[in-house]
Amino acid sequence: MITFKEVTKTFQEDFWKKEKIALDKLSFSLEENKVTGFLGRNGAGKTTSIKILLDLIKPSSGSVAFSTLLGRNLAEVKSHIGYLPERPYFYPNLTGKEFVKYLLSLSDKKFKNYSSRFDELSETLKIDHAVDRKMRGYSKGMLQRIGFISTVIHNPMLIIMDEPLSGLDPIGRKELKEAIIREKKEGKIY
Repeated sequence: MITFKEVTKTFQEDFWKKEKIALDKLSFSLEENKVTGFLGRNGAGKTTSIKILLDLIKPSSGSVAFSTLLGRNLAEVKSHIGYLPERPYFYPNLTGKEFVKYLLSLSDKKFKNYSSRFDELSETLKIDHAVDRKMRGYSKGMLQRIGFISTVIHNPMLIIMDEPLSGLDPIGRKELKEAIIREKKEGKIY
């Protein structure tokens, strides 16, 4: 589904300092219909790899190729991806439901079953009791749940999450893992 071929990324932190190598000839393939996790210490290049995959930053060298299953061009590929960054920004004056609906409105996809899909996901993640409250009062775990819902609400073919379990208690971690597996089993993500 995705292939990294000898991807290198360097950053110039300071004019006077030597370039820092974040990725050094990274090569791998991600197969369709698999749940895959990146493991590594802080600074190993996991987030850099994700940002390159999403075309948020360009590699210094190497290439990233996508299966035509995801689309024929980069815009089409991106429309089939759901992304939850490590540190998402949540608008504190919106309710959880308003936030997800707003993010969905930024997409060019027409989604007819928003309400039923949203209700299903919020019940599964046990946040249905809070979706009509302003997010300024949400805990970190509640924000993570709303973040996950906004990531999968449009039934992406590929979901990418950076540190998705961060801030969740043990029960929340279990529930989110189960939700990811359920989405995959129901064929809503590849």
